[in-house]
Amino acid sequence: MQLLISSPWWFILLCLLTGFVYAWLLYKPTFKDTPHKIMAALRFLSITLLCFFLLGPILVRTITEVEKPKILMVLDNSQSIQASGNNGFIKNTFLKEWYNVKSKLGDDFQVEYLNIGGEITPSDSSDFSAKRTDLGKIFDYVNNTYAKQNIGAVILASDGIYNRGASPLFKTLDAQAQFYTIGLGDSSIKKDLILKSANTNSIAYLNNEFPIEINLIANECQSQSTTLSISAEGKILHSQNIQIDKKDFFKSILVNIPADKPGNRHLIVTLSSVSTEHSVINNRKDIFIDIIDGREKILLAYNGPHPDIGALKEAIMSNKNYEVISLPYNSIATKDIVNFSVAILHQLPSKTQNAKPLISALRAAKVPIWMITGSQSAIELLSLVSPLSRIDRSQGRTNEAQAVYNEQFNAFTLEDNTRKTLMDWPPLITPYGQYAASNSTEILAYQKIGSVVTNYPMWTFSNQNGEKTAYLFGEGFWKWRMLDYVENESHTASNELVGKTIQYLTVKEDKRKFRVYPLKPVFEEDENVKFIAEVYNASYELVNTSEVKLKIKNEAGQVYDYNFSKNNKSYGLEIGLLNPGIYTYTANILGSNESITGKVMVTALQTELINTKADFGLLRDLSKKYGGQFIHAENITSLSELLKKNDKVTELTYFEKRPDDLINLKWVFFLLAGLIAAEWFIRKYEGGY
Repeated sequence: MQLLISSPWWFILLCLLTGFVYAWLLYKPTFKDTPHKIMAALRFLSITLLCFFLLGPILVRTITEVEKPKILMVLDNSQSIQASGNNGFIKNTFLKEWYNVKSKLGDDFQVEYLNIGGEITPSDSSDFSAKRTDLGKIFDYVNNTYAKQNIGAVILASDGIYNRGASPLFKTLDAQAQFYTIGLGDSSIKKDLILKSANTNSIAYLNNEFPIEINLIANECQSQSTTLSISAEGKILHSQNIQIDKKDFFKSILVNIPADKPGNRHLIVTLSSVSTEHSVINNRKDIFIDIIDGREKILLAYNGPHPDIGALKEAIMSNKNYEVISLPYNSIATKDIVNFSVAILHQLPSKTQNAKPLISALRAAKVPIWMITGSQSAIELLSLVSPLSRIDRSQGRTNEAQAVYNEQFNAFTLEDNTRKTLMDWPPLITPYGQYAASNSTEILAYQKIGSVVTNYPMWTFSNQNGEKTAYLFGEGFWKWRMLDYVENESHTASNELVGKTIQYLTVKEDKRKFRVYPLKPVFEEDENVKFIAEVYNASYELVNTSEVKLKIKNEAGQVYDYNFSKNNKSYGLEIGLLNPGIYTYTANILGSNESITGKVMVTALQTELINTKADFGLLRDLSKKYGGQFIHAENITSLSELLKKNDKVTELTYFEKRPDDLINLKWVFFLLAGLIAAEWFIRKYEGGY
């Protein structure tokens, strides 16, 4: 303990002198009487102390704090623990000892229980239901939650299997803590058939076939056979027998299933069990696919043969959502125009034929147009497509121009590599003249003629009066596509340019005043299913004055009702977790007849059941890395003694010097009040005033 004042120490003499003078002047005439001597002494002390406190004395005390070591007990709560086949021991013996560690360690330790799955959460109970395991989250959680605390030890009870995130060996524990691991499960190879994966596309097209790639593993099942079956709605779509010819058997199978029915479909892939199989839970996979009735049809009309036509067709067809019909312009029936989502006019109107009937029919049917110019184009007739495609003072001349990406372009976003590659490609043959599209369109790329970057557009877009149009002023796209493959060993950049152009043209403006949609079309069963709703007024402004309701129906026909919550000017709804399956939803505004229906899919997660062989090697490496110890689950009773004997798991003592103004102490107030009260009492008793 230390006493400090803000003034020189000799000021204390002034305090004593002030107290003495005050008492002497007040009690000098009667100083010979004992009561007056006592009162003089009391007055001297009270005045001296008051003067002393005016000096701002500070009392510095040394505070000793003892922090007990924290023991973090982290339990792997995933399904793979339960699927290991040792449930009796884990639930009846291990868990009892696990939660008894706190009482065994006593008051000298602070014990906290946590569960790890896809996330880490405080919990003193377990049900082994987590469908993912991310052991690396332990380190992030400890580092963030217990920073600068006395973490004596982290105890991880797990089978060492993780299927999300990076390896925990790559993580770092900031605290100087011991890391103990307890091995759960069984590390031996059991007789087991495992349907490792069954993958397919998220969408397929009606009357086509869609592939399902199936990978299966068989351990210790040699000389036996299993039947692979694919079914939907109780009907077997595919079945085949598989002979297992070795202990560590692996087989990859590709099965094509006909897409003969539109809509969302739920397919079940199963392997029949073999005798004395360890677990049959991992013999099944549920997959979901959306079968679409038809693709977007793209019309590619041309005046004559050109290598650009084949290059464009290949780029468009790289997206399975598009079907390209390429025809000479004079063989296209105008009655079929309405069947197309986009029309590409390659060098139309041409010098020989203006193709006016075709262009008029496209505009009448409100089919978006992508106009591409070239040496066959009639430059003076381009305004037939759009006034913005007009090029004045061309006089039939051309330029060789490279593309320069416009950083201000915001109609859509291109990948960084595509933007860079675009400017490295060879020049196109572009028309010379004054472009009407220079100032009133979204320009993706300008023309660079020689070393000069002009304001002439090369690739541009417009949307006027509901008519969407794209313009490529130049021929030679086939050279871009070839060089794209030479430089990138793929057609990614050229495909993206064409694909984004088609996408821009095919996207239709949504004029609905009531919209409801799930946050994404497919959720996994450990994800919360969320919906968003939007209501617009006559001016297409977001409003949320009405109540919005949603009904959701599962495949069994059960219906559940929900109310949307208002969020700023829109609506939100979080349903929570749903069982795997296809759900139909219907949303409506309360008091209105308008409703919206749709579907959302929830896929099954079986990640934890694919591999149930414990990885004790990983657990040993973790404990070794942090100076801890690996313990088999059967020896958990020794854990508390190991912790008590570990001299690195100990309490920490902190010494803190804590300053405090002396006048803030309560006893100072009572001392001064007591001195003044005692003097007053004696004066009254002696008859003084």
